[in-house]
Amino acid sequence: MDYKYYRLTKIDDPKDLSLLSLELYKITGFYANDYIKPVIKEGGQLYTILSDESEFKKHFCVSLLIIPFMELKSIPSLENELVKLVHEYNIEFIHFTDFFGQNKVLGDKRNEFIDKYVGIVSKIPNMACLSLSKNKDKILLDLGRTDITNEELYFQLFWNNFERIIPAFSNEDIFHIWIEQEYDLDNTKKHKDNAEKLIKNLYSGIHTMELKFPDRYISICKYPLFFSKKALLYSSLSDLVAYTSNKIQNKIDTGVPKKKIQNEYNILLSIIRRVFKNYTGLESKELIELINEST
Repeated sequence: MDYKYYRLTKIDDPKDLSLLSLELYKITGFYANDYIKPVIKEGGQLYTILSDESEFKKHFCVSLLIIPFMELKSIPSLENELVKLVHEYNIEFIHFTDFFGQNKVLGDKRNEFIDKYVGIVSKIPNMACLSLSKNKDKILLDLGRTDITNEELYFQLFWNNFERIIPAFSNEDIFHIWIEQEYDLDNTKKHKDNAEKLIKNLYSGIHTMELKFPDRYISICKYPLFFSKKALLYSSLSDLVAYTSNKIQNKIDTGVPKKKIQNEYNILLSIIRRVFKNYTGLESKELIELINEST
């Protein structure tokens, strides 16, 4: 089956059928007890979290985008605009390594495409982005481990990112976490086992946040939510932040002069500045400075 956006749920979970829960379901498609912690009061703000991963020369990065939930009512129209855009330029996906890496698939039409892309996605008015990009050896040193898998490493970076945003939000706020993945949505045992693993990992991360912030009451959807590369809006935005952060941070950490980075990647840096209302959550002060100075 070919999905752009999909979720993994346990269909036998009991549903809260209170008035508050039914109203929440009308808006989000989830009941009050589909969250950890369950939604118990009105008034919390709804947020969509998008995330993607990047690896470049032993640098690992996880991006995290925050978008007010209600601003995504425009997804269908923006998605349709992006579909028309990729058809116009005869490409299938919007992944920035294809534009700025070795392949440079758009050739001399890259800047023209970027301007049209920015014109579409910047219609979402209040997006904020964060990222963590670190050399793998540094991550292992910080964790005091040498036996970590790449999956565990990305898991660690994601929840470190999420931990950084919690102080900025109010009690009763509600979060839906979307991550780019490609899975076969069939009914095989392998898929079911994989689904159970993904749900277990999500619960683990949420419970860690509960332990670190015992006085905060925020609600995170307890079901993994995914988008594929075909989901052009979510995929391109999360990839933009992950790719840019990781590519540029690698250059910074390996001592590439600031002027050389600006000359080679001004266009890439300027996309972040033009698309996101707030990018101060990017951990790297050097990266933020480069974005601020882009033209």
